Amino acid sequence: MVEAERMVGGRDNDVHVVNDSQVDSIVTPASRLYKDAVNGFGHYIVCCHIVNCGKPLVVFVDCRFDISQSGFHRTLPVINMEDDRVIEMVTLTHKETGSSWRTESTALEQALTALETKGFILEEVVHDDNSQVDAILNQHNIVSQKDLWHKCKNIMGKFKELLQEKRRSPTDSTVEAATTIAQVAVFLMVQLNDYCRQQGLQQTGNKLQLMQRVSVHLNLEEAGAKITEIQRHRPLRYPELATPDIAYKLKSWIYTCAKNAAKRGDTTPEMLTLGIHNSADHWAGEHGTCRTLPGVRKCVLENWSDSHERRYSPGGETHRAVKDFLMKYTTQGKMKYYLRARENYISETFHSVINMSATKRIHFDASHCVRLACSALDWNENIRREVRAVYNRALNDTAVRRRAKTNRVLVRRTTVWKTQLASTLFS
Repeated sequence: MVEAERMVGGRDNDVHVVNDSQVDSIVTPASRLYKDAVNGFGHYIVCCHIVNCGKPLVVFVDCRFDISQSGFHRTLPVINMEDDRVIEMVTLTHKETGSSWRTESTALEQALTALETKGFILEEVVHDDNSQVDAILNQHNIVSQKDLWHKCKNIMGKFKELLQEKRRSPTDSTVEAATTIAQVAVFLMVQLNDYCRQQGLQQTGNKLQLMQRVSVHLNLEEAGAKITEIQRHRPLRYPELATPDIAYKLKSWIYTCAKNAAKRGDTTPEMLTLGIHNSADHWAGEHGTCRTLPGVRKCVLENWSDSHERRYSPGGETHRAVKDFLMKYTTQGKMKYYLRARENYISETFHSVINMSATKRIHFDASHCVRLACSALDWNENIRREVRAVYNRALNDTAVRRRAKTNRVLVRRTTVWKTQLASTLFS
């Protein structure tokens, strides 16, 4: 029993196996039998945690890419949304698929085939934004939904890059014709590198350092300014969007529209996209569409005026830019995958549990699947622990204020799966 506990994870005071050679160097027939039994027993326990009663399931999938040995292993766990337990897990290597980029699609095909063979019915699969996964789910007639958090993250990044950041577009004039640092800042880094090479100046460094060398060479007035001061001279794309909170406002707006669509049970994305596109008019002081959309809105209840909390003028260049941006990146074809407002954070949480047994820093060969099976057993046993107490977090620190205000105290973790595994293997 002690030897079994040491090999499957150890007690709290035992030394955990962190070097793969400690397990893989054993080449006796008993060790091979142990590894095969762990894989088989772990897969059996994982799949038997859910009762196959013919009920359609909603599952989460997210591939874990091992960074050691050029991404040798890639694991795809399938987690049931109802109880957050792993019901299937497929691990492949790039040697089996020929390429690391095809491993996720191949693993998903195998996982769907295995679940269908066992009689499970999948109604919906939630994943990150992957076009290959969409094509596979379409072939199996399964509803495809994407993670809302990743969508909002991508939209925020595009919004900051295209609308909020300072100008980096090229100009028709030459670098020699620049008279201020603000004009030098408009040029691309490639153009500044070419000018430095022509003039015999040093070409190393980032763009701000190149700007400073060019400004000194051209004898501009602000040539002696620091790099941080030079950065402020670059003009904004749209000065009315200079406030940093507008990107987070857009994220909250998309979240609210998606959750409202999920509550209404919308089957088409027309109302969802209309609500998201309305944010451009709402920030311009035009609340006509706000009154026609379903749901209670603060601007309608308080009868806001056209100038109340208006961020830019209606019909102006900024208004058109925001509206064109939303029309391009939140189309009906893209937002149909977010009608149910799904979030795939549970898969990322399970990946952190895997890292405790199979870290990405070390390449595991023979014992990799054993470690994944043990992680799945531990996850399924402890994911639904009871809450003993709830207390408020200290909000004095600014870094803590963005986190949850309350913290839950769960009951102690159990390791019954170790005893069952040891009794099954060594009885």
